[in-house]
Amino acid sequence: MKRFSVSFLLLITALHADVSQKLFSLYQNGMYAQGCDYGHKFFPQYKHNEPFVSLVGFSCLKADQIDRLAPLAASLHESPEGRANSAYFSLLLMQKKLLMQALYDNKPILNLKLPTSSHLLSRVFELYLKNPKAGDLIKEYQDPLNPRQSYRLYTTETNGRKSLAIDEYYDRILTIHHVY
Repeated sequence: MKRFSVSFLLLITALHADVSQKLFSLYQNGMYAQGCDYGHKFFPQYKHNEPFVSLVGFSCLKADQIDRLAPLAASLHESPEGRANSAYFSLLLMQKKLLMQALYDNKPILNLKLPTSSHLLSRVFELYLKNPKAGDLIKEYQDPLNPRQSYRLYTTETNGRKSLAIDEYYDRILTIHHVY
């Protein structure tokens, strides 16, 4: 019986290592959407493993799947790094939700003082706060730190779901199209 329980424990430990290693490998290879899906599949078993949950969160961020951050942010509370990642994920979720409300419901965002980050959504959120460009369906912004970089913010609908789109331009050439 003792031999069975030790063997079972080793098997479980190996499976946990394989799951974490596969997620890490997906992330390292730039397969962020697959890493986000894979991590969410195993999230219930790993929700107390903050490095695993954080890596799932960053995979989802890189895959522009911001809505999937909510359950991850809620489980990150045990360590300083976990709490910092939770705050970061929550900030981006809030900025997206506020932009959605502003663009779809014409709800003005006034006098907000939120932390900011280097994430594209956060940068565009800050530009929108400074100049909402009311009346423009497509809001165009120039990056204040790089005049060759610009962004277009607008609403879009994918499969009947309302979303935000941000197009990144470099020298007026579309480089990346994001849908949140």
